[in-house]
Amino acid sequence: MLGAMHEYPSSPSRPVLKDCVTYYGVTGLDQDGRAPESVIEECQNAMARIRAILATHDLVPEDITHLAYMIPDSSVFASCQRIVAEVLGPARPALTLRVKPGFDTPGQRLEFNFIASP
Repeated sequence: MLGAMHEYPSSPSRPVLKDCVTYYGVTGLDQDGRAPESVIEECQNAMARIRAILATHDLVPEDITHLAYMIPDSSVFASCQRIVAEVLGPARPALTLRVKPGFDTPGQRLEFNFIASP
Protein backbone atom coordinates (compact mmCIF):
# COMPACT_ATOMS: atom_id res chain seq x y z
CA MET A 1 0.00 0.00 0.00
CA LEU A 2 1.46 3.31 -1.06
CA GLY A 3 0.49 6.66 0.36
CA ALA A 4 1.56 10.21 0.13
CA MET A 5 0.59 13.63 1.37
CA HIS A 6 0.94 16.29 -1.27
CA GLU A 7 1.27 20.02 -0.96
CA TYR A 8 1.23 21.81 -4.27
CA PRO A 9 1.96 25.50 -4.74
CA SER A 10 -1.18 27.33 -5.75
CA SER A 11 -1.45 29.20 -8.98
CA PRO A 12 -4.08 31.82 -9.85
CA SER A 13 -4.76 30.04 -13.15
CA ARG A 14 -5.15 26.54 -11.71
CA PRO A 15 -6.92 25.59 -8.46
CA VAL A 16 -5.24 22.77 -6.54
CA LEU A 17 -6.01 20.81 -3.42
CA LYS A 18 -3.86 21.65 -0.41
CA ASP A 19 -2.79 18.83 1.86
CA CYS A 20 -4.17 16.16 -0.45
CA VAL A 21 -3.74 12.58 0.80
CA THR A 22 -3.48 9.86 -1.85
CA TYR A 23 -3.30 6.11 -1.17
CA TYR A 24 -2.99 3.23 -3.61
CA GLY A 25 -3.51 -0.47 -3.10
CA VAL A 26 -5.72 -0.58 0.00
CA THR A 27 -6.91 -4.17 0.32
CA GLY A 28 -9.20 -6.10 2.60
CA LEU A 29 -6.83 -9.01 3.11
CA ASP A 30 -6.64 -10.56 6.57
CA GLN A 31 -3.67 -9.90 8.88
CA ASP A 32 -2.01 -13.06 7.50
CA GLY A 33 -2.24 -11.69 3.95
CA ARG A 34 -5.00 -14.05 2.82
CA ALA A 35 -8.32 -13.16 1.28
CA PRO A 36 -11.26 -13.54 3.71
CA GLU A 37 -13.97 -16.10 3.02
CA SER A 38 -16.53 -13.52 1.89
CA VAL A 39 -16.38 -10.42 -0.27
CA ILE A 40 -18.40 -8.60 2.40
CA GLU A 41 -15.70 -9.25 5.01
CA GLU A 42 -12.99 -8.25 2.53
CA CYS A 43 -14.78 -4.97 1.81
CA GLN A 44 -15.32 -4.29 5.53
CA ASN A 45 -11.62 -4.88 6.19
CA ALA A 46 -10.63 -2.49 3.38
CA MET A 47 -13.00 0.21 4.63
CA ALA A 48 -11.61 -0.17 8.16
CA ARG A 49 -8.10 0.31 6.76
CA ILE A 50 -9.20 3.39 4.85
CA ARG A 51 -10.70 4.87 8.03
CA ALA A 52 -7.48 4.14 9.94
CA ILE A 53 -5.34 5.74 7.22
CA LEU A 54 -7.56 8.82 7.16
CA ALA A 55 -7.42 9.12 10.95
CA THR A 56 -3.61 9.31 10.85
CA HIS A 57 -4.07 12.50 8.78
CA ASP A 58 -6.90 13.87 10.95
CA LEU A 59 -9.38 13.13 8.16
CA VAL A 60 -12.67 11.21 8.02
CA PRO A 61 -14.38 9.25 5.21
CA GLU A 62 -16.41 12.34 4.28
CA ASP A 63 -13.09 13.97 3.24
CA ILE A 64 -12.61 11.45 0.41
CA THR A 65 -12.89 13.27 -2.91
CA HIS A 66 -12.16 10.31 -5.20
CA LEU A 67 -12.50 6.57 -4.61
CA ALA A 68 -11.39 4.00 -7.16
CA TYR A 69 -12.42 0.35 -6.99
CA MET A 70 -10.39 -2.35 -8.69
CA ILE A 71 -12.46 -5.53 -9.03
CA PRO A 72 -12.39 -8.69 -11.19
CA ASP A 73 -16.10 -8.49 -12.13
CA SER A 74 -19.22 -6.44 -11.47
CA SER A 75 -20.68 -8.85 -8.89
CA VAL A 76 -18.05 -7.67 -6.41
CA PHE A 77 -19.15 -4.05 -6.86
CA ALA A 78 -22.77 -4.85 -6.08
CA SER A 79 -21.78 -6.84 -2.98
CA CYS A 80 -19.53 -4.11 -1.62
CA GLN A 81 -21.37 -0.93 -2.57
CA ARG A 82 -23.68 -0.91 0.48
CA ILE A 83 -20.70 -1.09 2.82
CA VAL A 84 -18.88 1.68 0.98
CA ALA A 85 -21.99 3.89 1.04
CA GLU A 86 -22.36 3.37 4.81
CA VAL A 87 -18.72 4.32 5.43
CA LEU A 88 -18.87 7.42 3.22
CA GLY A 89 -22.07 8.65 4.84
CA PRO A 90 -23.32 11.81 3.14
CA ALA A 91 -20.13 12.20 1.09
CA ARG A 92 -20.43 11.66 -2.64
CA PRO A 93 -16.88 11.45 -3.98
CA ALA A 94 -16.06 10.80 -7.60
CA LEU A 95 -16.03 7.04 -8.14
CA THR A 96 -13.99 5.07 -10.62
CA LEU A 97 -14.68 1.40 -11.25
CA ARG A 98 -11.87 -0.53 -12.91
CA VAL A 99 -12.09 -4.15 -13.90
CA LYS A 100 -8.83 -5.85 -13.03
CA PRO A 101 -8.81 -9.49 -14.16
CA GLY A 102 -6.68 -10.70 -11.27
CA PHE A 103 -4.62 -9.78 -8.24
CA ASP A 104 -1.31 -11.10 -6.93
CA THR A 105 -2.96 -12.71 -3.89
CA PRO A 106 -5.07 -15.77 -4.71
CA GLY A 107 -8.73 -15.17 -3.89
CA GLN A 108 -8.40 -11.39 -3.58
CA ARG A 109 -11.51 -9.69 -4.95
CA LEU A 110 -10.95 -5.97 -4.53
CA GLU A 111 -8.55 -3.11 -4.00
CA PHE A 112 -9.10 0.60 -3.44
CA ASN A 113 -7.25 3.80 -4.25
CA PHE A 114 -8.42 7.07 -2.77
CA ILE A 115 -7.75 10.78 -2.56
CA ALA A 116 -8.87 12.83 0.44
CA SER A 117 -8.56 16.46 1.32
CA PRO A 118 -9.73 18.50 4.32
